[in-house]
Amino acid sequence: MLKIAICDDRKEDRERMHSYVQQYCKERLKPVEIQVFEHPDDLICTCEKFRPHIYVLDIVMPMVNGIQAARELRWNQPEAQILFVTSEKSFALESFDVNPVNYLVKPVKKEKLFDTLDLAMKRIRLDEEKTVTIKVKGGYRMVCLDDVMYMDYRNHVVSYHLLSGETISTSTLRIGFAEYLNSSHAGSDFVQCHESIAVNIRFIDKLTKTDITVRNQEILPVAKSRYAQVSEQYLNYRFR
Repeated sequence: MLKIAICDDRKEDRERMHSYVQQYCKERLKPVEIQVFEHPDDLICTCEKFRPHIYVLDIVMPMVNGIQAARELRWNQPEAQILFVTSEKSFALESFDVNPVNYLVKPVKKEKLFDTLDLAMKRIRLDEEKTVTIKVKGGYRMVCLDDVMYMDYRNHVVSYHLLSGETISTSTLRIGFAEYLNSSHAGSDFVQCHESIAVNIRFIDKLTKTDITVRNQEILPVAKSRYAQVSEQYLNYRFR
């Protein structure tokens, strides 16, 4: 499902933008979940878990402006599409630091907004979101890989640790961890940081030569022999 976040400190503008986005998704037959925020701090905190595909941000807001918020959001979600909607033209050049899909000046024309959302939709490609079906005790479970912070391997069982706090474990495997990763997650955003742990690059908040801090502040070990590979993939993801 498409996820969109709107942040604007003016109630009238929030409600108008919410109405436009709802109309866009209805006309394009896109199932959508929209969350609306008055303050950037609430946006940043909530979207660590909500993780929208598209952000529609005002720039002139109290305490934290939209560009500062976008920098924080871009760090955690480099693949997200950011659209600025503002009454000020003077921030246009500065906004390019976060590679927005567009910069629209209020009052926004609905047709211009729709054209911009069309461009954003072409970039995010919802149909390519990756899932994996794993065999668990008593049946099978489909897991969205974008929700998995890391996997660990113990006693021939792989456990998927989700951002929500849930842990999903496979049934007992007959193969080792490295072979399981190669067969089930080749080409994904997971990198093996330890003999028995693979971390999702998108959830790394801090990387050192000895450990990784993931989004929920849990700390995972990094094997000395694997640091170079982890570091390379991490930098490639952040700056691609």
